[in-house]
Amino acid sequence: MNHFTVSISSKMNVVFAALVLLFSSSSMSFGQDICPGADVEVATQSFSYSPATLVVDAGTTVGWVNFGGTHDVNGIASSITGAAYNNPESFSLGAMSGNASGVCLGTFIFTVPGVYNYDCSIGSHAANGMVAAVSVAALVVLGCTDSSACNYDQTATDDDDSCLFVGDACEDCNTIGVIQEDCSCGEESTSVADELEALSVLIFPNPVTATLTINLNKKSTLQVFDALGKLVEETGAVASWVLNVSDWEKGLYTVQTQAGTTHKFIVE
Repeated sequence: MNHFTVSISSKMNVVFAALVLLFSSSSMSFGQDICPGADVEVATQSFSYSPATLVVDAGTTVGWVNFGGTHDVNGIASSITGAAYNNPESFSLGAMSGNASGVCLGTFIFTVPGVYNYDCSIGSHAANGMVAAVSVAALVVLGCTDSSACNYDQTATDDDDSCLFVGDACEDCNTIGVIQEDCSCGEESTSVADELEALSVLIFPNPVTATLTINLNKKSTLQVFDALGKLVEETGAVASWVLNVSDWEKGLYTVQTQAGTTHKFIVE
């Protein structure tokens, strides 16, 4: 009786060790990038794809690895109903036999967003549950989406309010200017006389004790100097500027625009 018990126990140990070895071999192989170039791999074995539902970004390369039996990847029409899958893009991979080490059935690059349904068309595999899907999410690229802008980005999917147009203020090599017709950053083409005529500056209240507002009819850089000619504040190209002068020394101040025009105000 003891001999019988030992024999059964030994056989069970051998079977258990074989199962562990088989499982370990399959698991280790799947982690070794069996399909060259694949970003993600789907395991096929028995009557299943794993994972059965895969979510990836557009541009992802998916590979299918067969760990046992003969399987394929059919994204054309349902092997159960015969109805077309009507996937965003048609895809399929031919049938191949697998083994415990894993055999690559092939890869596919998903470039069009959407849901891709597929199954195994071998025998009754699909009817036995060997169906799956890949959900492809649109890749979000931030940038300027206005084709009339100088910095239009045709690869951008979402606008990030970065568009630049001819006439907008710009800065190149620490020189503040405007965007030219050829989209380069350069100095204003108009003369100072034209600027004097075109630029309108409104400063209020004047005199001021706390908050000063400067409004312009178009964007310009601004500098504020005290009565001794010392630079007190400055800003890039703006159409409106609000200053808190409550802690400034009382006296006469001068606002100078990009065109060189000057405007006075008094702090009381």
